[in-house]
Amino acid sequence: MTIFNVSQNYGIKPDKNDHIKCPFHKDDKPSCKIYTDTNTYNCFGCGKTGDVIQFIQDKENCSKHAALKIATELANGNTTEHTQNTDVMGIASKRAAEAENFAELFNRQKEGLPRSPKAQEYLRNRCLEQLQEVGYNSGVNWKKLKQCITFPLKDKNGNIVSLYGRRITESNGHNAEFGKHYYTENRKGLYPHYPDKHTETLIITEAIIDAATLQLSIENNQYSILAAYGTNGLTAEHKAAISQLSNLQEVIFFFDGDTAGKQGATKYSEELRKDKACLVSTVTTPDGEDINSLFVNYGKEAILQLIEERQPVDLKASQLSNNLTIKQYSNQTKAATAAVQTVHALSPLKTDIPNKIIHQTPTARYIIKGSLPKTFDRMLVSLDVQHPETGIKYRCRLDLYEEKQTRKEAREASEKLDLRSDLVENDLSQLTDLLEEYRDNQLQQSTEENSNDKALRLPEQAKCKAFLQKEDLIQNLNELIGQSGIVGEENNRLFLFIIGTSHKMKDTLHALIQGSSGSGKTHLLSKIAALMPPERVVKFTRVTENSFYNYDEYFFRNKLICLEDIDGLKEEALFAWRELISNEQLSSSTSQKDENGNIRSAQRIVRGPMASICATTHGQIYEDNMSRMFIVAVDESSEQTQKIMNYQSKTASGTIEKKLEVEAKEFLQNSIRMLKPLKVINPYADKIKLPPQAHKIRRLHELFLSFVKQVTLIHQYQRKRDGQGRVITEPEDLKTAVEIMFDSIFLKVDELDGSLRQFYEELKNHIKTKSNPEQYEFMQREIRHALNISKSQLQRYINDLVELEYLQQMGGYQNRGYKYKILWWDDIAKLREDVKQYLKNQIDRLENNNQ
Repeated sequence: MTIFNVSQNYGIKPDKNDHIKCPFHKDDKPSCKIYTDTNTYNCFGCGKTGDVIQFIQDKENCSKHAALKIATELANGNTTEHTQNTDVMGIASKRAAEAENFAELFNRQKEGLPRSPKAQEYLRNRCLEQLQEVGYNSGVNWKKLKQCITFPLKDKNGNIVSLYGRRITESNGHNAEFGKHYYTENRKGLYPHYPDKHTETLIITEAIIDAATLQLSIENNQYSILAAYGTNGLTAEHKAAISQLSNLQEVIFFFDGDTAGKQGATKYSEELRKDKACLVSTVTTPDGEDINSLFVNYGKEAILQLIEERQPVDLKASQLSNNLTIKQYSNQTKAATAAVQTVHALSPLKTDIPNKIIHQTPTARYIIKGSLPKTFDRMLVSLDVQHPETGIKYRCRLDLYEEKQTRKEAREASEKLDLRSDLVENDLSQLTDLLEEYRDNQLQQSTEENSNDKALRLPEQAKCKAFLQKEDLIQNLNELIGQSGIVGEENNRLFLFIIGTSHKMKDTLHALIQGSSGSGKTHLLSKIAALMPPERVVKFTRVTENSFYNYDEYFFRNKLICLEDIDGLKEEALFAWRELISNEQLSSSTSQKDENGNIRSAQRIVRGPMASICATTHGQIYEDNMSRMFIVAVDESSEQTQKIMNYQSKTASGTIEKKLEVEAKEFLQNSIRMLKPLKVINPYADKIKLPPQAHKIRRLHELFLSFVKQVTLIHQYQRKRDGQGRVITEPEDLKTAVEIMFDSIFLKVDELDGSLRQFYEELKNHIKTKSNPEQYEFMQREIRHALNISKSQLQRYINDLVELEYLQQMGGYQNRGYKYKILWWDDIAKLREDVKQYLKNQIDRLENNNQ
């Protein structure tokens, strides 16, 4: 049987040039040629090609085996062509046998995979060891696929009809030109298989390994997957398979992040968008990456996120530059449709010109200049009413909420412009409603922008996530904080950093930095604030008495508020600050005008929660404020001074690269953006008791538990979660929290504040160098020179120590100075060691019980 007989059997008659109208696609003019000498056919339109059996298979949409049976039946009914048919049937039988051999061959290669350490190592390096349909050809059969990981290509009936090989060793010799990608002869079939007929969303990858990777990344069959055979490898078979998907709604091209991949995705996206009536989108793969490298380096979450952020190919360049995702595009399309409907119904506002809002009606043109008031009790605007034909304007400033004033201005505008006053009044009423809605939307958008972190690109997210999953996270954080430019203060800087990160959480933390003038407390505060995402930080140098009450309701929510010096805050401001910390909101009664212009009382609320870091030179501030904060004493030792001076010298000499400091700072900011405000449960909360001699131990215990919770949240990418998604605290978190905040705990035990304690210890060390130190009397001038301290600062320290009976004033004269001696030689080192051992014993017991 010849190809000519087969075509005639289906009622297809070749013309004089052996051309036929292709039966496999809509063909107006003959585009398929049959070759009687080889009994084959080839369509120059759709790309279909093959022999007699393939022709029957394509025409009947059946398997090779079924096509072979049909060919046999046709042959038995045609004896005149028996001789020719014998040759054709031999070829067909050979092809059918080859198809069966592919399945048998691939099964042998699957069995050989576990026996090859090289192949298994390759799959592990690619994170593909969980694949089921993968084999390895060592070279015994099919020499072309020697030392290749193999994948099966299948026809529409699921039969293996070809193989693809990915070489796992370097190519050389005569094979070098072929690179690493190999196929069996007469490549057919698709990988991983033909898309299901019910497919709604199809992802097309650039390579087979990418498609294999994608199968491990996507769960619940959310998408169908199809591999192209390279950037120019979307064949006619691919396109024919896609064209038969009647339920297809979207095709997603996920090609590599190199130039060829981007060009290939663009080319095929445009082609498919013309041929198929569905949405076509592309995934923006990071430069130099592909699906498998993303999976290996960043995990499946990175791949799924990129798919979520895909972009439709028909977006304008301006939209693409704004990283408009497919969801946002769909939402904007719906919004645009709704807006078109609104145009005809309400004649909406034109707001595309800054500081100008235009409302056009059949009666007049209304122009609002400037911005709208942000308070909801008035709508005071500068308004131009313009005649639609003459262009003459009537200008006024009015509150649209004032009914009488609005009616009056409408009447006067009508008289000047020769318009009907009732129509102008109706327009102003409609304008008020539209402005109200526009203002509400703007305020809501502003609130959302203020509460959201800056979006990170996928590689940034993956890098930060990998960092947050490291075992020695706290130590690595401290090193990065040092690289960002904070010299020394190793424990204090880490303590303040963790407190600062709590601004995103429900339970926020607060710190007070104490130090003498010039000790670097404000510098430390500013450096810590610079490590937080800038969109979350608000810094104040000065605060007036009632200013906290006048902020927008959600201005402080989930922000880090920094007060560079709270010494200047008056009592009313300190009270407001304390209420924001304790109650997480301020509520004040104010006077406002109602709709009739009458003065009425109204409630104004400013809400938290927010975290805060403050600085002060005072040893003691209002007790209620101090008890709500962690106290951090700046290191004023000579060793710290030397570290700072060395850093300043290296910076001036160019030894320290500022670029590295900026990179460390930005990386820490991004890492904080990756933290999520999750709930935490602490099963060991009752296992650690603070020293009973600590001041305000009730509040201190609450602060301690909150700090442990924040340490757990820093480790949220490492900790287990319960059935409700809550992060579970580990004993390691309690140990870390105790080590970091030990100095703060001890300050609550010691009756001297941080800077005063540092001075007193230096004073005792100086007096110990004298003979008979317990009876040694000194004057302030001696101490000023010995400890290099200012007169005013020394006077404050001396007065505090005398009042607390640590020093005794021995006599002297006011104009000549007084003498002092140490009255109480406390052993602070022993007390400190006792408190540390007290906490350490509890931690040790907890760790032993947990083993």
